[in-house]
Amino acid sequence: MKSIFSYFAFIFSALLFACGGSSEQSTEDTMAADSTETMEMVSLEEVWSTDTVMVAPESVIYDEGSGSLYVANIGAVDAKGSDGDGFISKMDTDGKITELKWATGLNDPKGMGIYDNKLYVADIREVAVINLESGEIEETYPIEGAGFLNDITTGEDGAVYISDSDMDNIHMLKDGEMSIWMSDTTFQRPNGLYAEGDRILLASAGGGFFAPISKDGKQLGEHWVDNIPSADGIIKTSDGNYIVSTWQGEVHYVDAENQESQKLLDTKTEKINAADIGYVPEQDLVLVPTFYDNRVVAYKIKKGNS
Repeated sequence: MKSIFSYFAFIFSALLFACGGSSEQSTEDTMAADSTETMEMVSLEEVWSTDTVMVAPESVIYDEGSGSLYVANIGAVDAKGSDGDGFISKMDTDGKITELKWATGLNDPKGMGIYDNKLYVADIREVAVINLESGEIEETYPIEGAGFLNDITTGEDGAVYISDSDMDNIHMLKDGEMSIWMSDTTFQRPNGLYAEGDRILLASAGGGFFAPISKDGKQLGEHWVDNIPSADGIIKTSDGNYIVSTWQGEVHYVDAENQESQKLLDTKTEKINAADIGYVPEQDLVLVPTFYDNRVVAYKIKKGNS
């Protein structure tokens, strides 16, 4: 009798586990499903791409004043980078390259920011300031002890913030003076920056997270999302949400209200990168520099079934 009872008890337990599974796992799956349902589905539709005439394009920025796009080309990719072959291309928003080498004499230009008709460019260990009308480099600001300057964002007050991925620093250029604005090892290779109001949003290349930094307290806040590996560029969409790229070839949409993300693009298998993205709000266009693929590709943001 004892052996028969044990047998049926074993069968009942096995059936219960098979049908119900782990209650903890079931709860996690339900929460994940509910989370997905709260987000509006977003997708990207390719609109245009340039020919492969760029040379390691790393960053794209849109100038609302002139309606032009500027593309930072690293040039020959090498370990030192100080070779002077970097340049900025000028384009229109239809994908036409109006001047391939609009500004020259840079080394490895990466992130860019615009303020007061000046283009600020992160160039290895210095910041170059380019006149948007002439394309001439007006000033350079070397940063002592800099390792790998990466992205730039500009505040409404004219402050220019520059990420240093190697040193876990964010520098600030204000009124002609350069300083370390914030240093924090928890940045884990800070890359993308986006200044808005009383905060700066950070995309961490090493940590794979997207999080706010308060300007007043200079405090890294709670991570909004943690699933963006090799996070690179940040743009804010016209609906108030964000898009974050990954250098290896992904583009993620981040819902600002729910702090949830969905992957919109993945070109890793094609070995096409997605570096420091740009955005044209009037057309809802996301601009992706493909680095080794030597193009800029424009995608229209699509919502739901539109």
